[in-house]
Amino acid sequence: MADEAVNRIGAMLEELGARFDLVVEAVSGFGGRLDTLRDEIFGQFAEVGGQIRFLSEQIAENRRGIVASRADLGAEMIRLGEALGKARVEFREELLAAQTGLRGEFAARAVEFRDETARAVATSGQQALSSGGETAKVLKREIASSAEIAAKKLSADLKQTNKSLANLAHKFDRFDDRITVQTRDQDQRLRKLERKRGT
Repeated sequence: MADEAVNRIGAMLEELGARFDLVVEAVSGFGGRLDTLRDEIFGQFAEVGGQIRFLSEQIAENRRGIVASRADLGAEMIRLGEALGKARVEFREELLAAQTGLRGEFAARAVEFRDETARAVATSGQQALSSGGETAKVLKREIASSAEIAAKKLSADLKQTNKSLANLAHKFDRFDDRITVQTRDQDQRLRKLERKRGT
């Protein structure tokens, strides 16, 4: 019985040894898989870190681009404001010069027309005196009538020109006001963006 018990205990120990070898083999394989998994996780962490670094660099580059664009936009707004102011002054000066020139030209033509009419009347009067009194009266009426019509036409043309110049000046002032309002609105938007980015 003792041999049988010893044989049984020996068989059990051999069986336990075989099972222990299997457990050791399984744990060794599991440990290898754990090492592989750990290496993969570290690799993925390194890859995610690289991507985060890349995204951070892109964000910083975009911020620099936005700052540069904002500076360029501000400089362009200032340049447009200065150009608009200069154009406004030049336009007013040209408008005033054109108005003065037209008034002077109309006045010169009116004087010239009066002189010619006076000469024609004087010449016609002398001819009428020499040819007869009735013809002189008819000629004087015709000359006076044509002079009056020409003066009225010249006056109407002058009024129409002044009205057109006044309308043009009014339209320019409205355009100038609109541009000024748009420039102020754009400045306010830029300030709001700067405040938002500052906070």
